[in-house]
Amino acid sequence: MKSSHAWIVAALVAVGVTPAFFTFGGSGSAAANPVKTAATAALAAAPDFSLPAVVQGSSAPRPVKLSDYKGKVVLVNFWATWCPPCREEIPDFIEVRDSLKSQGFEILGIALDEGGEKVVAPFAKEYGISYPLAVGNRDVTKRYGGIRGIPTSFLIDREGRIVQKWPGMIDKSTLEKAVKAIL
Repeated sequence: MKSSHAWIVAALVAVGVTPAFFTFGGSGSAAANPVKTAATAALAAAPDFSLPAVVQGSSAPRPVKLSDYKGKVVLVNFWATWCPPCREEIPDFIEVRDSLKSQGFEILGIALDEGGEKVVAPFAKEYGISYPLAVGNRDVTKRYGGIRGIPTSFLIDREGRIVQKWPGMIDKSTLEKAVKAIL
């Protein structure tokens, strides 16, 4: 089994996919098993970032900064357009965000696509993504403890502390329950 994983990693590298952003051997959705790491158990401060925004609509792009959302509950979601579980959770994210936005909830999507905005902007339009998107980099993934697979999401409370980490896809009911608990 391990040799087949090595072969898959080699094939991904050959076609230009960065294996650092892909995980193997997962058991499906992380929704049933959200992970509280030592950092999240201690309510660590969420690292701030300033990343290039993905242009959505006609407004001039401003950098996406976590600090601009101080006082809100925020889901920071690391994802990519080529990732099937990432694509699957987007409609639920839009629905939960739209229903809870007036109560102070926001989602910030950090795309880890090698093609950057050129790839992400048309995808966002096609999928109707209404929440802010940014193009990530290795620095931001390191500050969040190293992203070992995508999707990976962090729930941040109104005081800017990480209260939950989900490696893997989050289902709608799990996200709603977690967000409502800290709104």
